[in-house]
Amino acid sequence: MSIDIPTAHRPARNDPPPPRRTVIAQSWRRSALSGVRPESTTLPDPVDVSSADPLLDAARPVLDEAAVRIADTDMSLLLVDHECRMVSRVTAGATIERILDDAGASSGVAFTESAVGTTALGTPAEIRRGVLVNGSEHYLDRFKQLSCFGQPIIHPATRRLAGSLCMTEVGDRANPLSIPFVTAIVNDIADRLLDRSRAHQRRVLDAFQRAAPRRDVAVAALGDDLQLTNALAADLLSPTDIGALRMVVADPSLHATSMRTTLTSGTAVEVLVEPVGGTRGAAVFHLRPTPATPTRSPAPVSAPGASVPPVRSTAITGEPGTGRSTEAHRVATDLADVAPVVVDVAETLLEGTPPDVPALLTQARSRGAALIVDGADLLDDRSLTLLRHVAARTSPTPLIVVTGPATQIGSGAAALLGQCGRRIELPPLRHRTAELAVIATSVITELAPGTELSSGAADALLSQEWPGNLTELVTALGDAVAASTTRGSRTVDLADLPERYRTTSRASRLAGREQAERQAIIDALDRNGHNKVHAARELGISRTTLYARIRALGI
Repeated sequence: MSIDIPTAHRPARNDPPPPRRTVIAQSWRRSALSGVRPESTTLPDPVDVSSADPLLDAARPVLDEAAVRIADTDMSLLLVDHECRMVSRVTAGATIERILDDAGASSGVAFTESAVGTTALGTPAEIRRGVLVNGSEHYLDRFKQLSCFGQPIIHPATRRLAGSLCMTEVGDRANPLSIPFVTAIVNDIADRLLDRSRAHQRRVLDAFQRAAPRRDVAVAALGDDLQLTNALAADLLSPTDIGALRMVVADPSLHATSMRTTLTSGTAVEVLVEPVGGTRGAAVFHLRPTPATPTRSPAPVSAPGASVPPVRSTAITGEPGTGRSTEAHRVATDLADVAPVVVDVAETLLEGTPPDVPALLTQARSRGAALIVDGADLLDDRSLTLLRHVAARTSPTPLIVVTGPATQIGSGAAALLGQCGRRIELPPLRHRTAELAVIATSVITELAPGTELSSGAADALLSQEWPGNLTELVTALGDAVAASTTRGSRTVDLADLPERYRTTSRASRLAGREQAERQAIIDALDRNGHNKVHAARELGISRTTLYARIRALGI
C-alpha cells in the first residue's frame, strides 16, 4: 500500500519505498502530517515523570522478573507512561544498551508518533493494540537498526491507557516469540494495577463515608474512576463542575487547601480540599455555598451610537470535520448582530484568486461585522503577518481565524494563534467517545425524527477511529438511516451501517495475544487480496481454522 506523504517529507529517490503493511503505512502518514522528518536526529527534551510512579510501582516487580529471563539475549524492555514518556528501561546486553543510548531512549523522553514517528511505543498507544515494527518500518532513520513488538497497557478498572511496553532488539525483523512474552508481562502489570486500584478505591470510599454524614455540607470524593457525592453535592454539582474538581486532583502537587470558586449554576462556594491518605490523585471535597458578594452599581448600558467595547480575536482549531466552521459562525453571531464576512481560503486558492486580506478587513469594518478566515493556516506569510497585527490589537471588529490543530500548522499560523485573545480547540471525534452515542442519536433525530439507534449500532460506532470526524459520522449515519427507512424500520441497527463501520467493540476487548493474532490474520488477508485460501496457506493453518478465528476475533 502506498501513502501520500507531504512533499516536504517525501523520501528521496534512493530511500526505501513506503511500508506495505497497512498499520505501518497509516502510522507513517500520521507521522508525516505531524511534521516529523525521517532524517530528524532531535528527540523531545526529557521531562519529569514522577507522575508515572503508580505505573512504575506496579510494573517494577514484573520487569525485575522479566530481566532475569532476557539475560544475555541483547534485548531490552522499554516502558512508557500514558503520554508515551520513558519511565523504565531494562537491558540485557552491552550492544543494545549502547544503541539505545545513541538513539536517545532515556527517562522522560516522549515517544509519541507526533514527536518521533512510528515506534512500538507510540504507535500501540495511538491505535490501542499491539504492533510489530520491524527495522525499516520505523519512521525515523535513527531507529531503523532496531526491531520491536509493543503492546499498550490498558488499566482494567478505568479502561484508560496506562502506558505501553515494547521488547526491542537489534536486527531487521522482530523475534515472533516477543509477542507472547510481552503480552504476558503486560497482563501481569495490568493485574497489579487492578489490585492497586481496588485498594485505592477502598481508601477513597472510607474517606467519603467518614465525611458524608455531615448533612449541612456538600461532600464529593473523586478518585481513580470513582465519583461519590452526598445528596447536597449531587444537587449542587454539574458534570462541568465535576470536571473542574478532577483537574484539582490531577495536580501532582495536590495538598490540603481551601479555595473559592463559582459553579456553573452561578453559586459561589468555598471548597475545602482534603487529599485521601495512601493514594495519588484522590481527594474529598467539602463545599459550602457562600453569600454573594454585594455588587457595586450596575455597569452602564451603552446607548445607541455609543462606542462598542473592544473585542479580542478568537482562534478556533481542530481537525477537518470537527465542526470548526459551524463553531466560527456561532462565535460570530455572539459577537455581532450582522452576518459575518467569511473567506474560505482553500476555496479561493483553488479558484486561483488568493484572498485579499486588507480588502476583507475593510469590508468587515465598514459593515460592523466579524471577519471569519476559514483555513488561515493556508495563507501566505504576508497575509499571516497582517492578521497577526490585527489580532494583537483591540478592535470593535471581531477577527475569527480557523486552522488545523496547533501541532500540525506552520510557524506563521502558530504565531497568529498566539496573538489571539481567545482559543477554542475542538477535539477529534475519536477523543469524544463519552459523547459519541449522544452525538449520533442527535444526528439521526435530525435526519429522521422518531428514528432510534440500536445498542449494537452504537457499540460499532464507538469502535471506529473516525478520521473524518463529524463529517464522516454524518455521512455514515445518513446511509444507515436510508437503509433502515428502506426496510421500514424506525431503528438503525448494526446491519444498516455501511459495511466498513460494522466492527463492534469485541475487537477492542481482546486480550493482547488475541490482538496480535487478529492483526496477523488481517495482515495476511491484506497481502493476499482477501483470498482466504491463500491467507490460510501463508499462516500455516486450515481454511476451517481461519474461518473460525475470523468469527471469534471479530474480523
